[in-house]
Amino acid sequence: MEKYQQVFINNMRYYRKLRSLSQAELTEKCEVATGTVGNIECGLAKPSFDLILTMAQVLGIVPSKLFAENQNLSGSDINIIKEHEILKEFYEKLKDNFE
Repeated sequence: MEKYQQVFINNMRYYRKLRSLSQAELTEKCEVATGTVGNIECGLAKPSFDLILTMAQVLGIVPSKLFAENQNLSGSDINIIKEHEILKEFYEKLKDNFE
């Protein structure tokens, strides 16, 4: 397996778990065949360019983050991201009441 493929797999798995998505959920959100994400994470398949763009969009990141080495965020970074997502969701629910 090539180095960049492993880096991609590690980053995809990391951001998928950060977003609390299962392989099946990411597969569904990306509208690809069952098992596609699992096959990519196992190194049995390689994603197309379009799928990489879709995955990045679903994961809420720029595509280059899927190829960046040493993407390990600290626990506090992860908490900030989760808090931001909670606040964003709360904001979306409240804004309808004030428009």
